[in-house]
Amino acid sequence: MPHFDQQLIERYDQAGPRYTSYPPATEFHTDISDLDFRSWAKRSNENPIPRPLSLYFHIPFCSSICYYCACNKIITKDHSKADAYLEDLFHEIELRSELFDVDRLVQQLHWGGGTPGFLSHDQMQALMDKTRQHFKLRSDDEGDYSIELDPRVIKEQGIAHLRKLGFNRLSLGVQDFNPDVQRAINRIQSIEQTRDAIEHARDLGFKSVNIDLIYGLPLQTSESFKNTLDTIIELDPDRIAMYNYAHLPHRFPPQRRINADELPSPDMRLAI
Repeated sequence: MPHFDQQLIERYDQAGPRYTSYPPATEFHTDISDLDFRSWAKRSNENPIPRPLSLYFHIPFCSSICYYCACNKIITKDHSKADAYLEDLFHEIELRSELFDVDRLVQQLHWGGGTPGFLSHDQMQALMDKTRQHFKLRSDDEGDYSIELDPRVIKEQGIAHLRKLGFNRLSLGVQDFNPDVQRAINRIQSIEQTRDAIEHARDLGFKSVNIDLIYGLPLQTSESFKNTLDTIIELDPDRIAMYNYAHLPHRFPPQRRINADELPSPDMRLAI
């Protein structure tokens, strides 16, 4: 059993900047200008040449709200709203591609959200075509081309379409399989939906399947989360990403729907 310093646990039991992106948000401020960004981007074209690129596209749409979510998102069931967003995104692709040498191969590509599965097949195709028009994408399936998906939204035909577009890695949001926890965070997702998505991805030749989990959600206990982990082991993903829930209702209004009294204590989070 590992030993944890209780004083340190209590000292650092507070919300801090998210560490899931680099540079973290705390490194951005109003003194950074567009000229700075352009200068840094062009400087990245220097040795080694040609230096590979990594591209990230944020698709902010979801058809329903998960109360814990702190992502940049738009909750809507109107799929036509993605058309205007893609129009702006295409313009951004045109502008940013001018900063990078044309021979730089895109080794890593990632679509996140929201859920990119919100887009129609035609919208997905258009975004990939636009990207390929302005950047040098791989065509040999040797890159890391990944996408985040909600198993409640994406179906077998959608996963097959993504494979044809060149995606070879899949990240599935789960968070927790306990029904009480799911109701408390407004994300009802069955084990069968998750299993089907994993099996379809593997049948289609995806190289890696990741599952996202969150600990520190309302009503979680070490025993209930162990049951979730037992199910995850049965599903046998290639990778697990597990995050600590940060309750910041003053910053993220949907979190106000979470009952703070139901959140696990620091000791319980550590046990989980």
